[in-house]
Amino acid sequence: MDAARSARARWTRVAATTRARTRARATTRAAATRTSTRAQIFRFANSTPRATRETRETRARAGATTAPRDLDSDATPELTRAERACACAAAAAAACAAASAARAATPPLATVAVAIAAYAVARAVFVERRYAEALVSPREAADADGEFLDVDGVEVHYKRARRANAKRFIECMHGFGANASSWTTSDTMRRASEALDAEVVAHDSCGFGLTARPRDVKKYTRASDAKACRAIAREVGGDAAARSLTLMGHSLGAVGAALAAAQGGVDYVVLVAPAIIGGKLRKNDAGDDAALSLPTFVRVAFAAVGAAAATAAWCLTCAVKPFLILLLRKLVRSKEFWTKGLRAAIDPSRVDAMASDWIDGYRKPSVVRDWDVGMFRVVLASVVAASSPREIWRDAMARARATTQPSTLEREDAVNALVESGAKILIVHGENDVIVPASNSRTLAKLLNCELRILPKCGHMPHEESPEAFIDVLRDFIS
Repeated sequence: MDAARSARARWTRVAATTRARTRARATTRAAATRTSTRAQIFRFANSTPRATRETRETRARAGATTAPRDLDSDATPELTRAERACACAAAAAAACAAASAARAATPPLATVAVAIAAYAVARAVFVERRYAEALVSPREAADADGEFLDVDGVEVHYKRARRANAKRFIECMHGFGANASSWTTSDTMRRASEALDAEVVAHDSCGFGLTARPRDVKKYTRASDAKACRAIAREVGGDAAARSLTLMGHSLGAVGAALAAAQGGVDYVVLVAPAIIGGKLRKNDAGDDAALSLPTFVRVAFAAVGAAAATAAWCLTCAVKPFLILLLRKLVRSKEFWTKGLRAAIDPSRVDAMASDWIDGYRKPSVVRDWDVGMFRVVLASVVAASSPREIWRDAMARARATTQPSTLEREDAVNALVESGAKILIVHGENDVIVPASNSRTLAKLLNCELRILPKCGHMPHEESPEAFIDVLRDFIS
Protein backbone atom coordinates (compact mmCIF):
# COMPACT_ATOMS: atom_id res chain seq x y z
CA MET A 1 0.00 0.00 0.00
CA ASP A 2 2.80 2.39 0.90
CA ALA A 3 4.51 1.65 -2.39
CA ALA A 4 1.28 2.30 -4.30
CA ARG A 5 0.66 5.61 -2.48
CA SER A 6 4.26 6.63 -3.10
CA ALA A 7 3.92 5.82 -6.80
CA ARG A 8 0.66 7.80 -7.06
CA ALA A 9 2.23 10.76 -5.28
CA ARG A 10 5.23 10.61 -7.58
CA TRP A 11 3.05 10.50 -10.69
CA THR A 12 0.93 13.37 -9.32
CA ARG A 13 4.04 15.48 -8.88
CA VAL A 14 5.23 14.55 -12.37
CA ALA A 15 1.82 15.45 -13.86
CA ALA A 16 1.74 18.79 -12.02
CA THR A 17 5.26 19.61 -13.19
CA THR A 18 4.35 18.68 -16.76
CA ARG A 19 1.22 20.88 -16.68
CA ALA A 20 3.23 23.80 -15.29
CA ARG A 21 5.85 23.42 -18.01
CA THR A 22 3.13 23.19 -20.67
CA ARG A 23 1.48 26.38 -19.40
CA ALA A 24 4.84 28.15 -19.29
CA ARG A 25 5.62 27.09 -22.87
CA ALA A 26 2.15 28.21 -23.99
CA THR A 27 2.62 31.60 -22.32
CA THR A 28 6.03 32.00 -23.90
CA ARG A 29 4.67 31.07 -27.34
CA ALA A 30 1.78 33.54 -26.93
CA ALA A 31 4.17 36.34 -25.98
CA ALA A 32 6.44 35.45 -28.90
CA THR A 33 3.43 35.47 -31.24
CA ARG A 34 2.38 38.94 -30.06
CA THR A 35 5.91 40.24 -30.44
CA SER A 36 6.18 38.71 -33.90
CA THR A 37 2.85 40.21 -34.92
CA ARG A 38 3.91 43.66 -33.75
CA ALA A 39 7.16 43.28 -35.66
CA GLN A 40 5.23 42.25 -38.78
CA ILE A 41 2.60 44.98 -38.62
CA PHE A 42 3.93 47.95 -36.68
CA ARG A 43 7.63 48.59 -37.08
CA PHE A 44 8.61 51.90 -35.52
CA ALA A 45 11.21 53.21 -33.11
CA ASN A 46 9.52 52.50 -29.78
CA SER A 47 7.81 49.24 -30.73
CA THR A 48 9.69 45.95 -30.44
CA PRO A 49 11.40 45.72 -28.08
CA ARG A 50 9.23 48.27 -26.24
CA ALA A 51 11.08 51.17 -24.64
CA THR A 52 10.18 51.69 -21.01
CA ARG A 53 8.88 54.99 -19.64
CA GLU A 54 12.20 55.54 -17.83
CA THR A 55 14.13 55.01 -21.07
CA ARG A 56 11.96 57.51 -22.92
CA GLU A 57 12.40 60.07 -20.14
CA THR A 58 16.16 59.54 -20.22
CA ARG A 59 16.17 60.11 -23.99
CA ALA A 60 14.05 63.23 -23.56
CA ARG A 61 16.45 64.64 -20.96
CA ALA A 62 19.30 63.93 -23.35
CA GLY A 63 17.50 65.95 -26.00
CA ALA A 64 16.89 62.99 -28.28
CA THR A 65 13.63 62.44 -30.09
CA THR A 66 12.31 59.43 -31.87
CA ALA A 67 10.17 59.29 -34.98
CA PRO A 68 7.89 56.56 -36.25
CA ARG A 69 10.22 54.94 -38.76
CA ASP A 70 9.28 52.23 -41.20
CA LEU A 71 5.70 51.97 -39.98
CA ASP A 72 4.09 49.21 -42.02
CA SER A 73 0.54 48.25 -41.19
CA ASP A 74 -0.05 47.10 -44.77
CA ALA A 75 1.65 43.80 -43.91
CA THR A 76 -1.11 41.35 -42.97
CA PRO A 77 0.01 39.27 -39.97
CA GLU A 78 0.88 35.67 -40.72
CA LEU A 79 -1.50 33.17 -39.13
CA THR A 80 -0.25 30.24 -37.11
CA ARG A 81 -0.71 26.67 -38.29
CA ALA A 82 -3.50 26.14 -35.75
CA GLU A 83 -5.35 29.26 -36.94
CA ARG A 84 -5.12 28.17 -40.58
CA ALA A 85 -6.40 24.73 -39.58
CA CYS A 86 -9.35 26.32 -37.75
CA ALA A 87 -10.16 28.44 -40.80
CA CYS A 88 -10.10 25.33 -43.02
CA ALA A 89 -12.32 23.48 -40.54
CA ALA A 90 -14.79 26.37 -40.57
CA ALA A 91 -14.84 26.29 -44.37
CA ALA A 92 -15.49 22.52 -44.40
CA ALA A 93 -18.23 22.83 -41.79
CA ALA A 94 -19.92 25.63 -43.74
CA ALA A 95 -19.82 23.59 -46.95
CA CYS A 96 -21.33 20.56 -45.18
CA ALA A 97 -24.02 22.74 -43.61
CA ALA A 98 -24.89 24.24 -47.00
CA ALA A 99 -25.15 20.80 -48.54
CA SER A 100 -27.33 19.50 -45.69
CA ALA A 101 -29.62 22.53 -45.75
CA ALA A 102 -30.35 22.04 -49.44
CA ARG A 103 -31.49 18.45 -48.79
CA ALA A 104 -30.62 17.71 -52.36
CA ALA A 105 -27.62 17.51 -54.62
CA THR A 106 -25.93 20.85 -54.14
CA PRO A 107 -24.07 22.13 -57.20
CA PRO A 108 -20.34 21.68 -56.60
CA LEU A 109 -19.66 25.29 -57.56
CA ALA A 110 -22.05 26.58 -54.86
CA THR A 111 -20.46 24.34 -52.24
CA VAL A 112 -16.99 25.58 -53.16
CA ALA A 113 -18.20 29.19 -53.03
CA VAL A 114 -19.64 28.69 -49.54
CA ALA A 115 -16.42 27.04 -48.37
CA ILE A 116 -14.28 29.87 -49.76
CA ALA A 117 -16.50 32.50 -48.16
CA ALA A 118 -16.39 30.72 -44.80
CA TYR A 119 -12.61 30.41 -44.98
CA ALA A 120 -12.28 34.11 -45.82
CA VAL A 121 -14.51 35.12 -42.91
CA ALA A 122 -12.68 32.85 -40.44
CA ARG A 123 -9.31 34.09 -41.65
CA ALA A 124 -10.46 37.72 -41.32
CA VAL A 125 -11.54 37.04 -37.74
CA PHE A 126 -8.13 35.58 -36.87
CA VAL A 127 -6.32 38.46 -38.60
CA GLU A 128 -8.36 41.06 -36.70
CA ARG A 129 -7.59 39.24 -33.47
CA ARG A 130 -3.88 39.38 -34.27
CA TYR A 131 -4.15 43.09 -35.06
CA ALA A 132 -5.91 43.65 -31.72
CA GLU A 133 -3.18 41.78 -29.86
CA ALA A 134 -0.53 43.96 -31.49
CA LEU A 135 -2.09 47.28 -30.45
CA VAL A 136 -0.48 49.19 -27.58
CA SER A 137 -1.40 51.90 -25.10
CA PRO A 138 -0.87 55.59 -25.96
CA ARG A 139 2.00 55.89 -23.48
CA GLU A 140 3.76 52.91 -25.07
CA ALA A 141 3.37 54.39 -28.54
CA ALA A 142 4.54 57.87 -27.52
CA ASP A 143 7.86 59.25 -28.72
CA ALA A 144 10.56 60.25 -26.28
CA ASP A 145 9.39 63.87 -26.33
CA GLY A 146 5.70 63.01 -25.95
CA GLU A 147 3.97 64.17 -22.75
CA PHE A 148 0.51 63.64 -21.24
CA LEU A 149 -1.80 65.87 -19.22
CA ASP A 150 -5.06 64.88 -17.53
CA VAL A 151 -7.76 67.26 -18.76
CA ASP A 152 -11.18 66.63 -17.26
CA GLY A 153 -10.51 62.91 -16.94
CA VAL A 154 -8.95 62.53 -20.41
CA GLU A 155 -5.22 61.95 -20.89
CA VAL A 156 -4.25 64.44 -23.60
CA HIS A 157 -1.01 63.83 -25.49
CA TYR A 158 1.09 66.82 -26.49
CA LYS A 159 4.54 67.80 -27.65
CA ARG A 160 6.38 71.02 -27.03
CA ALA A 161 9.41 72.98 -28.11
CA ARG A 162 10.89 74.26 -24.86
CA ARG A 163 12.65 77.59 -24.54
CA ALA A 164 14.01 79.08 -21.33
CA ASN A 165 12.49 82.43 -20.32
CA ALA A 166 10.34 82.52 -23.48
CA LYS A 167 8.41 85.74 -24.05
CA ARG A 168 5.50 84.02 -25.78
CA PHE A 169 3.41 80.87 -25.49
CA ILE A 170 1.93 79.35 -28.67
CA GLU A 171 -0.65 76.56 -28.69
CA CYS A 172 -1.17 74.64 -31.97
CA MET A 173 -4.26 72.64 -32.97
CA HIS A 174 -4.21 70.19 -35.87
CA GLY A 175 -6.83 69.47 -38.53
CA PHE A 176 -9.12 66.51 -39.15
CA GLY A 177 -7.31 63.17 -39.50
CA ALA A 178 -4.00 64.68 -38.34
CA ASN A 179 -2.26 64.85 -34.97
CA ALA A 180 0.57 66.74 -33.26
CA SER A 181 3.04 65.44 -35.85
CA SER A 182 1.44 67.90 -38.26
CA TRP A 183 3.43 70.58 -36.40
CA THR A 184 6.62 68.58 -35.81
CA THR A 185 7.58 66.61 -38.93
CA SER A 186 8.44 69.77 -40.88
CA ASP A 187 10.13 71.22 -37.79
CA THR A 188 7.52 73.97 -37.64
CA MET A 189 7.38 74.00 -33.84
CA ARG A 190 11.13 74.37 -33.39
CA ARG A 191 11.35 77.04 -36.09
CA ALA A 192 8.52 79.02 -34.49
CA SER A 193 10.10 78.69 -31.06
CA GLU A 194 13.44 80.08 -32.26
CA ALA A 195 12.01 82.78 -34.52
CA LEU A 196 9.51 84.15 -31.98
CA ASP A 197 11.30 83.39 -28.69
CA ALA A 198 8.33 81.26 -27.70
CA GLU A 199 7.45 78.00 -26.03
CA VAL A 200 5.33 76.11 -28.57
CA VAL A 201 2.94 73.28 -27.74
CA ALA A 202 0.87 71.05 -30.05
CA HIS A 203 -1.68 68.58 -28.67
CA ASP A 204 -3.75 65.74 -30.11
CA SER A 205 -7.49 66.33 -30.24
CA CYS A 206 -9.73 63.71 -28.69
CA GLY A 207 -10.16 60.84 -31.18
CA PHE A 208 -6.88 61.57 -32.94
CA GLY A 209 -3.23 60.96 -32.22
CA LEU A 210 -2.31 59.46 -28.86
CA THR A 211 -4.94 61.22 -26.75
CA ALA A 212 -7.25 58.82 -24.87
CA ARG A 213 -10.56 57.71 -26.40
CA PRO A 214 -13.23 58.20 -23.69
CA ARG A 215 -16.78 56.87 -23.92
CA ASP A 216 -18.40 60.29 -23.58
CA VAL A 217 -19.14 61.48 -27.14
CA LYS A 218 -19.21 65.12 -26.00
CA LYS A 219 -15.45 64.92 -25.47
CA TYR A 220 -15.03 64.67 -29.26
CA THR A 221 -16.59 68.06 -30.08
CA ARG A 222 -14.74 71.24 -31.08
CA ALA A 223 -15.99 72.94 -27.89
CA SER A 224 -14.41 70.21 -25.76
CA ASP A 225 -11.16 70.51 -27.72
CA ALA A 226 -11.17 74.26 -27.10
CA LYS A 227 -11.45 73.62 -23.36
CA ALA A 228 -8.55 71.16 -23.56
CA CYS A 229 -6.51 73.79 -25.42
CA ARG A 230 -7.00 76.36 -22.68
CA ALA A 231 -6.31 73.78 -19.96
CA ILE A 232 -2.95 72.97 -21.55
CA ALA A 233 -2.18 76.69 -21.89
CA ARG A 234 -2.85 77.12 -18.16
CA GLU A 235 -1.00 74.04 -16.94
CA VAL A 236 1.94 74.03 -19.37
CA GLY A 237 2.15 77.71 -20.25
CA GLY A 238 2.62 78.82 -16.68
CA ASP A 239 2.20 82.51 -15.84
CA ALA A 240 0.01 83.84 -18.66
CA ALA A 241 0.40 87.43 -17.47
CA ALA A 242 4.16 87.33 -18.05
CA ARG A 243 3.99 86.53 -21.77
CA SER A 244 1.63 86.76 -24.71
CA LEU A 245 -0.63 83.89 -25.74
CA THR A 246 -1.08 82.86 -29.37
CA LEU A 247 -3.49 80.17 -30.61
CA MET A 248 -2.90 78.54 -34.01
CA GLY A 249 -5.39 76.20 -35.64
CA HIS A 250 -5.15 74.35 -38.95
CA SER A 251 -8.23 73.44 -41.00
CA LEU A 252 -10.84 72.00 -38.58
CA GLY A 253 -8.48 72.87 -35.74
CA ALA A 254 -9.08 76.53 -36.60
CA VAL A 255 -12.62 76.12 -35.23
CA GLY A 256 -11.22 74.87 -31.93
CA ALA A 257 -8.69 77.72 -31.81
CA ALA A 258 -11.45 80.27 -32.41
CA LEU A 259 -13.64 78.82 -29.66
CA ALA A 260 -10.69 78.69 -27.28
CA ALA A 261 -9.94 82.34 -28.01
CA ALA A 262 -13.49 83.33 -27.02
CA GLN A 263 -12.63 82.49 -23.41
CA GLY A 264 -10.43 85.58 -23.31
CA GLY A 265 -6.81 86.35 -22.53
CA VAL A 266 -5.55 85.61 -26.07
CA ASP A 267 -3.35 88.13 -27.87
CA TYR A 268 -3.09 86.54 -31.33
CA VAL A 269 -5.06 83.95 -33.30
CA VAL A 270 -3.55 82.40 -36.42
CA LEU A 271 -5.95 80.46 -38.66
CA VAL A 272 -4.18 78.20 -41.16
CA ALA A 273 -6.42 77.17 -44.10
CA PRO A 274 -9.40 77.47 -41.74
CA ALA A 275 -12.37 75.18 -42.29
CA ILE A 276 -14.74 77.85 -40.98
CA ILE A 277 -17.39 77.71 -43.66
CA GLY A 278 -20.07 80.37 -43.73
CA GLY A 279 -21.15 82.13 -40.58
CA LYS A 280 -22.24 85.70 -39.94
CA LEU A 281 -21.72 88.36 -37.33
CA ARG A 282 -24.45 88.84 -34.76
CA LYS A 283 -25.10 92.57 -34.46
CA ASN A 284 -27.82 92.11 -31.85
CA ASP A 285 -29.66 89.36 -30.07
CA ALA A 286 -33.16 90.41 -31.13
CA GLY A 287 -33.81 87.10 -32.86
CA ASP A 288 -32.58 85.18 -29.85
CA ASP A 289 -34.71 87.25 -27.49
CA ALA A 290 -37.75 86.61 -29.69
CA ALA A 291 -37.16 82.89 -29.41
CA LEU A 292 -36.92 83.15 -25.62
CA SER A 293 -40.17 85.11 -25.50
CA LEU A 294 -42.13 82.16 -26.88
CA PRO A 295 -44.18 80.18 -24.35
CA THR A 296 -42.30 77.33 -22.73
CA PHE A 297 -44.64 74.66 -24.11
CA VAL A 298 -44.01 75.91 -27.67
CA ARG A 299 -40.25 75.75 -27.19
CA VAL A 300 -40.59 72.27 -25.69
CA ALA A 301 -42.65 71.14 -28.69
CA PHE A 302 -40.03 72.41 -31.14
CA ALA A 303 -37.28 70.84 -29.04
CA ALA A 304 -39.12 67.49 -29.11
CA VAL A 305 -39.25 67.56 -32.90
CA GLY A 306 -35.54 68.32 -33.06
CA ALA A 307 -34.75 65.62 -30.50
CA ALA A 308 -36.76 63.05 -32.48
CA ALA A 309 -34.80 63.87 -35.64
CA ALA A 310 -31.50 63.76 -33.73
CA THR A 311 -32.44 60.40 -32.20
CA ALA A 312 -33.18 58.97 -35.65
CA ALA A 313 -29.79 60.21 -36.92
CA TRP A 314 -28.05 58.77 -33.85
CA CYS A 315 -29.70 55.36 -34.29
CA LEU A 316 -28.89 55.26 -38.01
CA THR A 317 -25.23 56.14 -37.36
CA CYS A 318 -24.93 53.46 -34.67
CA ALA A 319 -26.62 50.91 -36.95
CA VAL A 320 -23.86 51.32 -39.54
CA LYS A 321 -21.10 51.34 -36.91
CA PRO A 322 -19.68 47.87 -37.84
CA PHE A 323 -19.43 48.84 -41.49
CA LEU A 324 -17.85 52.22 -40.68
CA ILE A 325 -15.26 50.60 -38.43
CA LEU A 326 -14.39 47.99 -41.06
CA LEU A 327 -14.02 50.76 -43.64
CA LEU A 328 -11.84 52.83 -41.30
CA ARG A 329 -9.58 49.85 -40.61
CA LYS A 330 -9.21 49.17 -44.31
CA LEU A 331 -8.32 52.76 -45.13
CA VAL A 332 -6.24 53.86 -42.16
CA ARG A 333 -4.00 50.77 -42.20
CA SER A 334 -3.11 51.39 -45.82
CA LYS A 335 0.00 53.44 -46.46
CA GLU A 336 -1.18 54.00 -50.01
CA PHE A 337 -4.36 55.66 -48.70
CA TRP A 338 -2.38 58.19 -46.67
CA THR A 339 0.15 58.75 -49.43
CA LYS A 340 -2.53 59.51 -52.01
CA GLY A 341 -4.51 61.64 -49.58
CA LEU A 342 -1.57 63.80 -48.55
CA ARG A 343 -0.35 64.18 -52.13
CA ALA A 344 -3.81 65.36 -53.13
CA ALA A 345 -3.86 67.90 -50.29
CA ILE A 346 -0.52 69.57 -51.00
CA ASP A 347 0.66 71.54 -53.99
CA PRO A 348 1.98 69.31 -56.83
CA SER A 349 5.33 71.10 -56.72
CA ARG A 350 5.80 69.95 -53.10
CA VAL A 351 5.13 66.24 -53.61
CA ASP A 352 8.78 65.30 -54.09
CA ALA A 353 9.69 66.95 -50.80
CA MET A 354 7.18 64.86 -48.84
CA ALA A 355 9.29 62.66 -46.55
CA SER A 356 8.26 59.17 -45.46
CA ASP A 357 8.22 60.15 -41.78
CA TRP A 358 5.60 62.76 -42.67
CA ILE A 359 3.24 59.97 -43.78
CA ASP A 360 4.25 57.76 -40.87
CA GLY A 361 3.42 60.55 -38.43
CA TYR A 362 -0.16 60.60 -39.69
CA ARG A 363 -0.43 56.80 -39.56
CA LYS A 364 1.19 56.13 -36.20
CA PRO A 365 -1.97 56.59 -34.06
CA SER A 366 -3.44 53.47 -35.69
CA VAL A 367 -1.20 51.36 -33.43
CA VAL A 368 -3.13 52.52 -30.35
CA ARG A 369 -5.91 50.47 -28.80
CA ASP A 370 -9.45 51.63 -29.66
CA TRP A 371 -8.27 54.04 -32.35
CA ASP A 372 -11.06 52.84 -34.65
CA VAL A 373 -13.73 53.24 -31.96
CA GLY A 374 -12.42 56.74 -31.30
CA MET A 375 -12.72 57.64 -34.98
CA PHE A 376 -16.31 56.38 -34.99
CA ARG A 377 -17.10 58.59 -31.99
CA VAL A 378 -15.64 61.55 -33.87
CA VAL A 379 -18.07 60.81 -36.70
CA LEU A 380 -20.94 60.34 -34.23
CA ALA A 381 -20.12 63.64 -32.48
CA SER A 382 -20.30 65.45 -35.83
CA VAL A 383 -23.80 64.02 -36.33
CA VAL A 384 -25.16 64.12 -32.77
CA ALA A 385 -22.96 64.95 -29.78
CA ALA A 386 -24.61 62.50 -27.40
CA SER A 387 -23.85 59.04 -26.03
CA SER A 388 -27.47 57.85 -25.95
CA PRO A 389 -31.00 58.87 -27.04
CA ARG A 390 -31.78 59.60 -23.40
CA GLU A 391 -28.98 62.17 -23.37
CA ILE A 392 -30.32 63.71 -26.59
CA TRP A 393 -33.76 64.26 -25.07
CA ARG A 394 -32.37 65.47 -21.75
CA ASP A 395 -30.21 68.11 -23.44
CA ALA A 396 -33.03 69.18 -25.77
CA MET A 397 -35.47 69.70 -22.91
CA ALA A 398 -32.83 71.56 -20.88
CA ARG A 399 -32.23 73.96 -23.78
CA ALA A 400 -35.98 74.45 -24.26
CA ARG A 401 -36.48 75.40 -20.61
CA ALA A 402 -33.38 77.62 -20.41
CA THR A 403 -33.94 81.33 -19.74
CA THR A 404 -30.70 82.45 -21.42
CA GLN A 405 -29.17 81.80 -24.81
CA PRO A 406 -26.21 79.39 -25.06
CA SER A 407 -22.74 80.92 -25.34
CA THR A 408 -20.71 81.02 -28.53
CA LEU A 409 -18.65 78.14 -27.13
CA GLU A 410 -21.76 75.99 -26.63
CA ARG A 411 -23.05 76.92 -30.09
CA GLU A 412 -19.58 76.32 -31.59
CA ASP A 413 -19.96 79.67 -33.38
CA ALA A 414 -16.39 80.20 -34.55
CA VAL A 415 -16.94 83.53 -36.33
CA ASN A 416 -18.49 85.34 -33.39
CA ALA A 417 -16.07 83.64 -31.01
CA LEU A 418 -13.21 85.32 -32.88
CA VAL A 419 -14.92 88.69 -32.60
CA GLU A 420 -15.58 88.24 -28.89
CA SER A 421 -11.97 87.24 -28.23
CA GLY A 422 -10.65 90.71 -29.03
CA ALA A 423 -7.46 89.08 -30.33
CA LYS A 424 -5.52 90.15 -33.39
CA ILE A 425 -6.30 87.67 -36.18
CA LEU A 426 -4.22 86.40 -39.08
CA ILE A 427 -5.40 84.00 -41.79
CA VAL A 428 -2.77 82.05 -43.75
CA HIS A 429 -3.90 80.07 -46.79
CA GLY A 430 -2.26 78.18 -49.62
CA GLU A 431 -2.89 79.53 -53.10
CA ASN A 432 -3.65 76.09 -54.58
CA ASP A 433 -5.65 74.56 -51.71
CA VAL A 434 -8.16 72.05 -53.11
CA ILE A 435 -9.56 70.97 -49.71
CA VAL A 436 -10.68 74.40 -48.49
CA PRO A 437 -10.45 76.93 -51.34
CA ALA A 438 -8.55 80.14 -50.70
CA SER A 439 -11.71 82.05 -51.68
CA ASN A 440 -13.26 80.90 -48.39
CA SER A 441 -10.50 82.62 -46.43
CA ARG A 442 -10.84 85.78 -48.52
CA THR A 443 -14.53 85.95 -47.57
CA LEU A 444 -13.74 85.20 -43.92
CA ALA A 445 -11.02 87.87 -43.80
CA LYS A 446 -13.45 90.50 -45.11
CA LEU A 447 -16.06 89.40 -42.57
CA LEU A 448 -13.61 89.64 -39.67
CA ASN A 449 -11.69 92.61 -41.11
CA CYS A 450 -8.42 90.83 -40.40
CA GLU A 451 -5.09 90.26 -42.14
CA LEU A 452 -4.89 87.58 -44.87
CA ARG A 453 -1.72 86.10 -46.37
CA ILE A 454 -1.90 83.82 -49.41
CA LEU A 455 1.20 81.66 -49.88
CA PRO A 456 2.04 80.89 -53.54
CA LYS A 457 2.70 77.34 -54.73
CA CYS A 458 1.15 75.95 -51.58
CA GLY A 459 -1.80 73.65 -50.86
CA HIS A 460 -3.86 72.84 -47.78
CA MET A 461 -0.96 72.58 -45.31
CA PRO A 462 1.18 75.74 -45.49
CA HIS A 463 2.91 75.04 -42.16
CA GLU A 464 4.10 71.65 -43.46
CA GLU A 465 4.65 72.43 -47.14
CA SER A 466 6.36 75.81 -46.77
CA PRO A 467 7.59 76.04 -43.17
CA GLU A 468 10.14 78.77 -43.93
CA ALA A 469 7.62 81.04 -45.62
CA PHE A 470 5.03 80.26 -42.96
CA ILE A 471 7.41 81.23 -40.14
CA ASP A 472 8.31 84.45 -41.95
CA VAL A 473 4.63 85.40 -42.14
CA LEU A 474 4.16 84.46 -38.50
CA ARG A 475 7.16 86.57 -37.42
CA ASP A 476 5.92 89.59 -39.34
CA PHE A 477 2.46 89.30 -37.79
CA ILE A 478 3.40 88.73 -34.16
CA SER A 479 6.57 90.82 -33.97
